[in-house]
Amino acid sequence: MDFPAFTEDAPLTALEIEALRALYVTMQDLRHEYESALALTHRSYRLEENAQLYTQGQTLTHHPDALLQLGRLADRYERGVGLLAYRYASAAAVLGTSILDRIVGGRPALTAAAVTALCEEPTLGQLRDALSIPCADLLIAREPEFRDRHEEERLELLRAVEGVIECAAELGDDVPTEAAALWAGRLTDFDRPHTDPLYEGTLQRLLRYADQLPNEISWYLKQSRAGALPHQIRT
Repeated sequence: MDFPAFTEDAPLTALEIEALRALYVTMQDLRHEYESALALTHRSYRLEENAQLYTQGQTLTHHPDALLQLGRLADRYERGVGLLAYRYASAAAVLGTSILDRIVGGRPALTAAAVTALCEEPTLGQLRDALSIPCADLLIAREPEFRDRHEEERLELLRAVEGVIECAAELGDDVPTEAAALWAGRLTDFDRPHTDPLYEGTLQRLLRYADQLPNEISWYLKQSRAGALPHQIRT
């Protein structure tokens, strides 16, 4: 899905469009890199397993030992890319939701300071708040069946983010256990080595959710200009 072309008469500032585009294209590159990192990790594990099979009972284990180290390197790379992808996907989700919500609500454009702040990784609370807006309130230019499908995805993602809080609270290692402190923090600040990445179960859903927002903004504006909001829309 390509980034939409916004016309000059769109009720968006140049900075809002620039921010949407910057996060969108960054997120696409990081999504592809994360998928490659996952494949690299899986391949490293398979190589190690194969090497262990043919060296069973042998004195020298240099080959499986080396591949074990290779797997650990791949793990660290996958985790680093995953955290980077989460950082930008979460920002894209909150920024895109904020702009779509303010356009649908007929509110003024975001200030430059607000746009700049929204390009940074949000707190888990900010992400939760953005994901708490029902699709019925955001995707008003879409047919009910479309909204219902995306509402299910939104709820699944919201539950996944809530699950991050539960997992983070069990980490120890200077990670706060109070819910308020966790919601006020950022996922990348709470992530700890030698534990499962906090973004597991959330990142792929978040990437899909954030990916659609620029096009939903564009779709709403097209339907608004066509006078097709909301009941006149046809598929």
